[in-house]
Amino acid sequence: MKRTLGSMALGTFIMVLVSSSAVAQRPYIFGGGGATAPSGEFNTYAKTGWTANGGVGMDLALKGAWIEAEGFYGSNKHSDVTGDKTNVIAAFGSIGYSFMPDKKISPYVLGGAGIRAHQFRSEDSPLTNGSSTNFAYTGAAGLSYTMSPMVGFWLEGRWIGSEGTNLMPLVAGVTLHLGK
Repeated sequence: MKRTLGSMALGTFIMVLVSSSAVAQRPYIFGGGGATAPSGEFNTYAKTGWTANGGVGMDLALKGAWIEAEGFYGSNKHSDVTGDKTNVIAAFGSIGYSFMPDKKISPYVLGGAGIRAHQFRSEDSPLTNGSSTNFAYTGAAGLSYTMSPMVGFWLEGRWIGSEGTNLMPLVAGVTLHLGK
């Protein structure tokens, strides 16, 4: 119930921002990659793996604020059985805030909600392959570095939480602004 109310509150907040006149026309695309450490129950059998992410977003007129749609794909091999692995696919709607948007280096935070698919794959026992899809949430803290008005670099630590599959990615990437 708390997750549902939190998701509804976040969705309402994002819709108010998007539908208000506070939306600036400064879209961007981004992509990155890095390492992902399993946490919680997932950590009992999964090793540190890799992840890639990308998406689209838009800076808002509220200086330092943005909204985005983002996707993640990652893979973690298992420590208990050779040849077993879990692929994690997630999609989020997120809102972020940069604390010093006019500076070359700026810390930021981000939060979002969406879905996560957990796909189990076994080389030795393909009949045990399976997947599940659940509600997921994310939070991140990072640093962005403005290389030019159109290009930025970022480094962030993130939490992706979902029933039975929690991850802590450390990701670096590039942002390309498409508008002026």
